[in-house]
Amino acid sequence: LLFIASLLSSVAHRSSGLATFPLEGTMQMPKLILIDRDGVLNEDVGAPGVLCPSQLKMTPNAGYAIGRLKRLGCKISMITNQSCVGKHLITIEDLHTIHDRLQEILLAEDKDAIIDHIFYCTSLKNSGDMRMKPNPGMIKEAIDLFDMHASSCMMIGDALRDLQAAAAAGVTFRVLVETGYGHDIMKCKSAPPDSVEVVKDVAHYNLEQNCCKGEPSELPFFYAKNLNTT
Repeated sequence: LLFIASLLSSVAHRSSGLATFPLEGTMQMPKLILIDRDGVLNEDVGAPGVLCPSQLKMTPNAGYAIGRLKRLGCKISMITNQSCVGKHLITIEDLHTIHDRLQEILLAEDKDAIIDHIFYCTSLKNSGDMRMKPNPGMIKEAIDLFDMHASSCMMIGDALRDLQAAAAAGVTFRVLVETGYGHDIMKCKSAPPDSVEVVKDVAHYNLEQNCCKGEPSELPFFYAKNLNTT
C-alpha cells in the first residue's frame, strides 16, 4: 500500500479538496476487503431495510467484483448494521436466510464470488454497542479473524459511518461508493466512471446526522462509482 501513502501525501498539499486518479495499474491489492451490505453489495431499499430475500437486488456487477477479488487472493468480509433484528422486524434466522440468498445471487453471477465471513450487528442506534458502525468493533473482529494488519485492509461503504468505523479501527484505505447514500453525501456529484477521486475537505460532501463529533475521522477517502469500479 505504499502507493496509497504517497498518493495521500501528494494530495495533502493541493489547494483543491478533490483530485482524480486513474484506476488501472496504480496500486497493490489489499489483502482483506471489508464491504458494507446495503447500498454497496445490494441496492438500498430504504428504511427499515431488506426484510425478505425477494427484496435483494445487486448493484451492477457486484458478483463479478467479488469474484475478481477472490481470484486475486483477497479475503472478503461483509460488515453490516442490521437493527431490523433489534427492532423485531425480522429474526436472526430471517437474516441468515437473506444472507444465504445474497450469496446465491453472487455465485450465480461469478462462481468465485464467495464472502468469507459476515459480521452483523443487530443492536439499535444509540445503544452504545461498540460493534455497531460508526464504532469499530466488527472491523476489528474481522482483522483479528483473518490475522491481518489494518494497513492491509480496505473498507468500502456508502455511508460516512462505514468510513468512520474503518478509521477508528486503523484502516486508512477507505472508499465511499456513489451507490446507496454515497451520491447524496457527495452533494449529488457523480463519481467518475473510470477513476477515483480523493476527498480531503468537508466542503465537498454533506455530513450525516450521525457523523462523529469533532474533526471528521473519515478524511481522507476515495470516491468511486460502485463496488465493481472500486
